[in-house]
Amino acid sequence: MNCCRRGRCCQARPSLKMKIPPWPALALFLILAAACANYPAATPPPPTAMAAAITTVPATPAAADLIPLVQVAAGQNDQCGLTTEGGVSCQGGDRMTWWHQPPPAAYRQITVGQDYACGLRQDETIACWGSSNLEKNVPPAGQFTVVDAGKQHACALDIDGYAQCWGWNADGRATPPAGVAFTAIAAGGVHSCGLTANGALQCWGKNDRGQADNHSGPFQSLALGVWNTCALRPDGTAWCQGEDAAGQSRPPPGVFSHIAAGSDYACGLRPGGRPECWGGGFGVDLGEPAGTFTALSAGWDTFCALKAGGYPECWRYQPGSATPRALPELNFRPKDATEIQQPVELLSWPGGGLAVAQRSGSILLCRPDSHLPCAAGLLPPLLDLTDRVEFAAPESGMLSAALDPDFDRFPFIYVYYTLRADFRRARLSRFPVAAGRADRSEEMVILELPMPDIHHYGGAIRFGADGMLYLGIGDNYLREDPQNLGSLRGKIIRINVRGAAPERPYAIPADNPMRAIPGARPEIWAYGLRNPWRMSFDAAGRLWVGDVGDKGAEEVSIVTTGANLGWPVFEGNLCYGGPAQCAALTDATPPAFTYTQEDGCAIIWGGQYQGAALPALAGSYIFGDFCSGRVWALEPDGAGGWARRLLTNTNSYLGSFGVDAAGEMYLLPFTAPIITLERALTLPAE
Repeated sequence: MNCCRRGRCCQARPSLKMKIPPWPALALFLILAAACANYPAATPPPPTAMAAAITTVPATPAAADLIPLVQVAAGQNDQCGLTTEGGVSCQGGDRMTWWHQPPPAAYRQITVGQDYACGLRQDETIACWGSSNLEKNVPPAGQFTVVDAGKQHACALDIDGYAQCWGWNADGRATPPAGVAFTAIAAGGVHSCGLTANGALQCWGKNDRGQADNHSGPFQSLALGVWNTCALRPDGTAWCQGEDAAGQSRPPPGVFSHIAAGSDYACGLRPGGRPECWGGGFGVDLGEPAGTFTALSAGWDTFCALKAGGYPECWRYQPGSATPRALPELNFRPKDATEIQQPVELLSWPGGGLAVAQRSGSILLCRPDSHLPCAAGLLPPLLDLTDRVEFAAPESGMLSAALDPDFDRFPFIYVYYTLRADFRRARLSRFPVAAGRADRSEEMVILELPMPDIHHYGGAIRFGADGMLYLGIGDNYLREDPQNLGSLRGKIIRINVRGAAPERPYAIPADNPMRAIPGARPEIWAYGLRNPWRMSFDAAGRLWVGDVGDKGAEEVSIVTTGANLGWPVFEGNLCYGGPAQCAALTDATPPAFTYTQEDGCAIIWGGQYQGAALPALAGSYIFGDFCSGRVWALEPDGAGGWARRLLTNTNSYLGSFGVDAAGEMYLLPFTAPIITLERALTLPAE
């Protein structure tokens, strides 16, 4: 874990990474089981340097392919790089996942924890991203000199040297001593430590293996592993304490310039830049790379180093294998303003072009070409709310955007987003548009919703042919709300926003079904939903909704006024709440179609295809899945029901769909370029 000293950043600590849930996938948390297994009782191996040599070392890429880095931070399956300009880019696993994208900013230091990462911005504030546990993603306000991410907690030093920690704290790992100033700080697997002005080591948190013992030192730098603590003395010799079953706490003699600690190994850089490691994972030696390096970072089973010139190389060992392997060449190229990042909506822009809403909080205008929308370049942003939008939580961000359908008379854009100032709230707002720009100073808040949990915000603004605004709102993981007519969570609401004013931001349509029911919210148009992420009206005016399931079914419903979609009593056609509850709920509307999570994890509804480029799909309903990346057509089965057929597999995390003025449909992956449905059909179906 990170050795970090005030005023300069050292190297990142290991990440015991969870598999990150897709943020509209509604908390399908698949935790990697081996992350915290106890070490087996065994005779400690001798503290010799790890012997297995790496024979395959990636060649240094050309400068045209890579950007030089000033820091690399390693995790279990993930690595982040920091450029000289303060840009951050992360990658890892078999496919780069959405969570790796940091909030837009210029950074001066980065660190990777268990399923999350943090960065120290140039203005000395901290941003964190990733993780299904938002508490790890909400650092304290204020200015700091360094930050370090541990397993389930993180710590930072403020400008006066006092430590602040956040996240998991059952064993006190996030409770630093009061009134003690530090010059360096590090967060470990179960503990945290700092160095005082005289170089003394002071630790807090779990101390079952001696990893959190205090020591007079003096020390000049610090690195925390999962269950051990290492440091460099002023003369450069290494010292460690704590777990030693693999020899990770018995460093070899000699002088080091840097030190980093992983799960059951540690590594240091000799003064000439040659890395040397000690310990070993699961009885397997971890070989050192050839060459000389300027910095290194230890992860759970991965360590990375920077070569001269700032080019990174990383290596990983596999449990049970004596041969560590070099990871593929890393390309930490931060995305810039000419690239679309995590698009959530694509809208036809009046007068030509497309408007693309990004989860980070901005809406961009672009010129499409025939295959790769927006590849021809971006125009200035239509609206930039990145300073108001919170998107560090897995399911937060700018969630939806829509233009008034009578834009010539009502030139407004509507957005639904989670607030950075209060991440427990979601907001529906309206902005006036003139000359291709929305006036962010004229934001009119239509509706704000308390969202106590960090999941299931919903997020689809759609206008019906009646001119009313429909908004799909998730249950926010509060399962009592979808059947509670006194709450807007787990509902589709219908409101009239024409003529909105601050004192009366919307009106209730006279024919809303709940208007006359005592205690019911009159905005409700339908209820009993879990997380209606995307929905659309078809040519006949019917509202189709894709409601993301929990464990058993992803569902598509044709929703009518006053309909009860059944959640959480029913999940799709399955009884979810128990036989008695299911028998009592006689008015639940069954879905039009469901599929199991063998085909994915979260339905992404597209809508009815009404373009001309694909006549074979005319009138078909298109939808996909976030996790699998598959795209299907839903068509009548001839027996009064619906059948699907597989169209393509994007092999990417599919976040949304969009439609242009001609009715042509677009796919909006989070981890690949936007493409037209026509182009997507050229991809293999499997």
